[in-house]
Amino acid sequence: ALAERTGDRPAAPRMPIAAPMLDEATFDAKGNRMFTASYGLDRWILDGHRTKAGHALIPGTGYIEIAAEAMRAQGETGAFELRDLYFFRPLDTDGDAPREMRCKLIRSDEGYGFELRSAVSVKGRIGWQLHATARIVPVRAAAGRIDVAAIAARLPAPEVGEGLVSPQEAHLAFGPRWRVTQSRALDKAEGLAELSLPAAFRAEPDQGWILHPALMDLATGWAMGLIEGYQPTHLWVPVSYETLRVLRGLPARIVSHVRNTAPNRASDPTASFDVTLATPEGEVCVEIKGFSIHRLQGDLAFAKPEARELEFDEGQASAKPLSPAEERLLHSFAMGIRPDEGAKAFGRAVALGGGQVIVSSLDLPALIKQTAEAEAAKSEGQTFERPDLDNVYVEPRNDIERSLVGFWQELLGVGQVGVEDSFFDLGGHSLIAVRLFAMVKKAYRVEFPISVLFEAPTIARCAALIAERIGESGADEAKPATPIRRFTHLVPMHSGAAGTKTPVFMVAGMGGNILNLRHMANLVGNDRQFYGVQARGLFGEDAPHTDLTEAARDYIAEIRQVQPRGPYILGGYSGGGLTAWEVARLLEEAGEAVARVFLLDTPMPMRPVVTRQDKALIKLIELRRNGPRYFIEWFAKRRAWNIEQKRKREAGPHVAHATEMHYEELENAFRSALPKLHLTRRSGPVVLYRPPLDLKWKVTGGRWVCDAKEYVYPDNDWAQFAPDLEIIEVPGDHNSIVLEPNVRVLASHMAKSIAAAERELAPESVKIIAPLATAAE
Repeated sequence: ALAERTGDRPAAPRMPIAAPMLDEATFDAKGNRMFTASYGLDRWILDGHRTKAGHALIPGTGYIEIAAEAMRAQGETGAFELRDLYFFRPLDTDGDAPREMRCKLIRSDEGYGFELRSAVSVKGRIGWQLHATARIVPVRAAAGRIDVAAIAARLPAPEVGEGLVSPQEAHLAFGPRWRVTQSRALDKAEGLAELSLPAAFRAEPDQGWILHPALMDLATGWAMGLIEGYQPTHLWVPVSYETLRVLRGLPARIVSHVRNTAPNRASDPTASFDVTLATPEGEVCVEIKGFSIHRLQGDLAFAKPEARELEFDEGQASAKPLSPAEERLLHSFAMGIRPDEGAKAFGRAVALGGGQVIVSSLDLPALIKQTAEAEAAKSEGQTFERPDLDNVYVEPRNDIERSLVGFWQELLGVGQVGVEDSFFDLGGHSLIAVRLFAMVKKAYRVEFPISVLFEAPTIARCAALIAERIGESGADEAKPATPIRRFTHLVPMHSGAAGTKTPVFMVAGMGGNILNLRHMANLVGNDRQFYGVQARGLFGEDAPHTDLTEAARDYIAEIRQVQPRGPYILGGYSGGGLTAWEVARLLEEAGEAVARVFLLDTPMPMRPVVTRQDKALIKLIELRRNGPRYFIEWFAKRRAWNIEQKRKREAGPHVAHATEMHYEELENAFRSALPKLHLTRRSGPVVLYRPPLDLKWKVTGGRWVCDAKEYVYPDNDWAQFAPDLEIIEVPGDHNSIVLEPNVRVLASHMAKSIAAAERELAPESVKIIAPLATAAE
């Protein structure tokens, strides 16, 4: 734990990958998936995209391509949507020296957070400047169609030519790949263009480029004429996308349909468009909403960022400040007894012959007298006096303004912020803006783009915008919106992206709650992802499953989003093992391999009832064991049961707590599904982990009955359905085998079994990091 706090963790291994704009895959210190690359002028995306002054920089569409390649390399092969994509600064080269880039996929409930940064040296330290952020949400969506002929029919006759010149070329120098515009037609509100990669580069979409940056750059930026009064006297640069939905890769030939989202005027600082990119036949590839561009007053700036804008990896720049207790622990650890010293000290202590001997490497009297030192001021917590501004200080006047003042003071490090002070005058920048609006969203459940700060740069104006949404009091009386989750059933049990080995999918028990699986997930190891599979209806308003085969189908739909192909590693705790069995069966019927199925003390769905003969035999055994006392104890228990039943009848219907009713509904749904389940024999490897057998009464046929009056089977009666069954006894009982400390034994056995499965299936092992699929033409 201290290693993580002090930044003294070993670097994660790097894995080479095959992607045009990504070189390697790894993980950051928090376990988030990270991709890296080195960008130099030998890459056409830089050499072919320059300012007139000669600065080489990656176009904004290059950031989008990086995000698409990262998703594909992460194993996300379906459609996805970039939301709230913001561009903060250009990614250029440092002269002829290459620029190191890294992007992260930070897992969230809805999908991923996306960050793109590059290395920069500031005062002799290497930091990482932010270029773009977004939310990435995998979506289930089929590609729609547009009527290209109908759009063309309502527009003027197109301008036609081979590689038509873009108006932006007054400020930018494009390479040959940007000669893509073949025709374009505009009216006041919309435009249609045909674009095609030059013949020399037409094969590149089949070579791993998903959203070819040169083609997409012009496909989104050709229609500058939709801006009323536009003249190529200023450079317009991309600022943000509200949403960018990727349904399929771009082929070499496309059409671009661009619309004004509102009246766009050259006198305004920004313009906004909706864009649809489709095949020439009209199949939609990319759907864009709210693409905003900003008019620059001068040349594009390439100033180095300040140190406070950077993310650092090494030393205290990336480590969290230690508390005084952790400082003392670290010091004590450094002053500890070494192994060779400990052996000698033990011998000397035994030789003393004393009844109580303390061996310490520290001065104990001094340690006892030592008082807790005051915590040093954290560098992040330092504040400064209010700077000398043109406006006078105005104190907050309502609850919203007071809350915002607190946010600004915390983020900007200024001791006194007035409600009429400008965010930018106080030293605010894009990175702080992102954090500010995240705090606003969390506090008030309202969301604004950070571009709002250009319109409302003061607390007073920001507070007014919030008040328009929720009222002056700042109290939002509306019900909080249910968080949008990517999955209903799958819950990642590791905080980061974990490793690239085959993931484990473990179905929760009858109550559907995966919390008691967290110990196992951590102990099996963070070199692979571990997903708990929770029941439908546990959260939200969906009704629970009443058919385990139906539940298995729903689980598979989400499992395939994480791992499209086998071999799969599945398991289930208690009754969850029954659903896991169905998942395995359905996957195998679909032609997939299942490497292991783990059953954690899973019983049969319908267990045989103890016969009358065996019940009588049990009573006879107890009578012989306890004599007449057996009848006295039996009568006392029976009388207590009757009294309890009478009390319940007189008390009337039990009014259950909402949570109690919820879990009761889940349990009832599960139990109603059991008689419908007909187990099918499977030939694949199965491991049953069970606690020691409770052999209380030996009855007819040499069978045993447990204290719960159920027949006991060494294999939980699974051998009839699993010929390749391994049985491993683990400490604990049915409930505690997954809890500390017993779970350590179970997890150790499971980790060994998983490793064996991967050795057996090495030629077809799952790789979450995979080469890019070829874009369809």
